[in-house]
Amino acid sequence: MALLSSYEYKESDKSEKGIKYFFISKGKKDVVKAVHYMYNSNIYQQKIYNLGFGDYQLDIDEIDDKVNTNNVDIYKVFNTVLSTVPIFFKAFPGSIIIVQGSDSNPDFHKTCKSTCRKRCEDICKNQNRRIKSYTRYVNKNYDELTKDYAFFGGVKTIKSVIIEDFIKENTIRYGTFN
Repeated sequence: MALLSSYEYKESDKSEKGIKYFFISKGKKDVVKAVHYMYNSNIYQQKIYNLGFGDYQLDIDEIDDKVNTNNVDIYKVFNTVLSTVPIFFKAFPGSIIIVQGSDSNPDFHKTCKSTCRKRCEDICKNQNRRIKSYTRYVNKNYDELTKDYAFFGGVKTIKSVIIEDFIKENTIRYGTFN
């Protein structure tokens, strides 16, 4: 699948534990971004890697996946992250990627309230926003994406994780992890 516009990125830190890609978001300011595929666990003899991305904090060598940079290049950043997926699979064939939104944690609303301007009362309008964006992208491009990839949805409960075939347009089921 051809991505319209993306930034050039550099590969770094490849090991069995994962791989990182770095690029610079250009907008109101230059911001170093990182994409990190980090080993999570094994399932049915396949390695699972979590895909995380965000602003790279050079001084502490960490990725801040909670910040909203507001650099007016969201689609270009998203396309850049997505463009690393086939490269990852070439480096780690047979692996599985999991994607979760950093705002999907059940306690996210507590953190959000301290800085949010929306003044939500009962339901945090920012919660699950990222995973919903990812789900919308998959729904919109499902027919093309499934030529190369299989998609599954999952729901994490207190006692288990339920994984099933991804159902196109099922944003409610995959939009929440609690």
